[in-house]
Amino acid sequence: MLRLNPSAHNNAHLLLTLILMALSLTLFEPLQLWVLLLVLCAVIIRVSLYLNWQKHQLSIRTLNLMAILCAIVLAYFGWQLGLLLGMLNLLVMASSLKLMLLASRRDYFQLIGVQFFLLGAALVFNQNIAFSLFYALLCVLLLLSLACHINPSARWPILIKRVGKLCLQALPIAVLMLLVLPKLGPLWQMPTGKGTQTGLSDKVSPGDLAQLARTDDLAFRVTFEGNAPPMSQRYWRALVMEDFDGSNWQVHPYRRKLQERFKGANQTFSPQVSGPAHSYQIIAEPTKQRWLFALDVATSQDNHVWQSHDYTLQSRIPLQSNLAYRVRSYYQTALYEGIPNLDKRLNLQTPEQANPRTREWASQLKAQNTRAEQIIQAIAKFMQQQEFRYTLKPGRMPVDPVDRFLFEEKAGFCSHYASATAYLLRLSGVPARLVTGYLGGEMRGDRYMSVYQYDAHAWVEWLSDDGWQRLDPTAWVAPLRLQFGLEQAVEFEQSFLADAPLANLRNIEWFNNLRGLMADMDYWWSRWILGFDQQNQQDLLKALLGDLKLWKLLLFSFTLVAVIALLLAAYHIRPWLQARQNLPHGYYQKALKLLARYDIRRPYWQGPQDFSMSLATKSDKQSLQHFAILTRCFTHLNYRPLTAQQKKRLVRQMRHQLRKLKRSLAKK
Repeated sequence: MLRLNPSAHNNAHLLLTLILMALSLTLFEPLQLWVLLLVLCAVIIRVSLYLNWQKHQLSIRTLNLMAILCAIVLAYFGWQLGLLLGMLNLLVMASSLKLMLLASRRDYFQLIGVQFFLLGAALVFNQNIAFSLFYALLCVLLLLSLACHINPSARWPILIKRVGKLCLQALPIAVLMLLVLPKLGPLWQMPTGKGTQTGLSDKVSPGDLAQLARTDDLAFRVTFEGNAPPMSQRYWRALVMEDFDGSNWQVHPYRRKLQERFKGANQTFSPQVSGPAHSYQIIAEPTKQRWLFALDVATSQDNHVWQSHDYTLQSRIPLQSNLAYRVRSYYQTALYEGIPNLDKRLNLQTPEQANPRTREWASQLKAQNTRAEQIIQAIAKFMQQQEFRYTLKPGRMPVDPVDRFLFEEKAGFCSHYASATAYLLRLSGVPARLVTGYLGGEMRGDRYMSVYQYDAHAWVEWLSDDGWQRLDPTAWVAPLRLQFGLEQAVEFEQSFLADAPLANLRNIEWFNNLRGLMADMDYWWSRWILGFDQQNQQDLLKALLGDLKLWKLLLFSFTLVAVIALLLAAYHIRPWLQARQNLPHGYYQKALKLLARYDIRRPYWQGPQDFSMSLATKSDKQSLQHFAILTRCFTHLNYRPLTAQQKKRLVRQMRHQLRKLKRSLAKK
């Protein structure tokens, strides 16, 4: 059955429609394409109804059929999405169907409640300052739609002023709640993303990092409590690759199984540390993966950080949004074997085939040199004498890549040098592995450091009697990379940020100043809003209260509740006083509102007495009598000179007649 169109020229419905469309577009990546098309269909239908091009809404039967089909499709694809993404798609799908059904007040209030929930869900996926401000605007527009729905006859300037005033009143209360409410962990497990959607990957071929290093996407930011280490010591460890098939490196399957087993048993690796340390906070960008970044040897007391036996840090949930965590790095502590004998056994494995020339040369190195240091010196001497080049534009090496790199191309990126060196050391009987992460970082004064994707780097660790030793073969051919960064190391070939759309503007001073300003704004937002965790909260409370004793916390809590109560009272005391000072006007307006519930409204051009007389044909005699007496009292109070005693008597009579009017209308 087709229903009449309640949305023709309904501004509240149109505003709610546009908000759902804008919100869905910001969730373009986590939403499935067919869900976005369903949103578009709902928007087209609702706009057609608003413009009255379409006279009737869709029938209930049609909507039920669409709901069944959509539920079947979502159930078919939902198991691949995971819980969070599946529920998000379900919520947007239900919102679209409800938008097509929008007719009654109940439908509207259900849909606007869902939109507020969707705004909160959207912040899980987009948390930078631009998206946060946009979502705040959508929240204000939702409130404006609600105000327009409740009072459709009010003009837009009045509604905007009212909503803006309410938002400003709520702002200090929201700030107080942000600062003092306990920080809770996530209530659901985040979905795991694909490696192609992240910076680093858990599987690396020699040319992968070269492509990654040609973009200027942010990887993470670091705030040091003291002085930052020099550029050449900023090796940000992320992944340890121990499985090599002759071409690609990846996290060893056995190591991965061990990590899952230890994580399942809630057992974390606690390295023996001593000596001086760097203390800092990292705010990592979303990668949809679990690996984190830190300088060696890192420890963290954060509950959401887990440490592996290969000295890497991992998040207990995938990084679907920004993650802040605190680290202490003991830079003079040795990296001993995390699991004795296992590290050595895993990192001596080599493929039986592939790269025959490299295998032959490694046999010669092993025969001519008895110590690992001598083998390393021989490899370094070979690369320096053969004038190897460091480049972001390496040639393709699909077959026997190590042979091709060492004996033909003699040019590559950091991963080429690290891969070849680690493989040669293994062939020579020295346990070695590939480590990927980032090297360097751009300091913004003395305040913080930004690490970008073009800082991606790979190096080697080899096992000695004193533990794992870091070895960076890039230093043999491109020492500028360690001292000054990637841009200086590849300046000769003009390949730095070749894939960045605005790379040519980096030499313009005003553009760099603007870029720095935007980076500062995003940093402060990430640190003080997104990165405001339990530790920050405890530091704030310690600064205010000193020792966090129970009686101080209770007193502070009661004080906070009192402050919020005083703020709410301050917001409402003035309208209440105004109403008390003008009781006759208030009583009369309440009477008009009672009549309006029964579709009896006073025209704006009609006076109180004329309106009362016009009700003779629209209402029963008893209700007319109560309203007539109330109106007469109102006109006397406003237009006749009266004593104070007479005014009090008439006000009491108005209140008495208002109660009688309410009871008589209720009976009607």
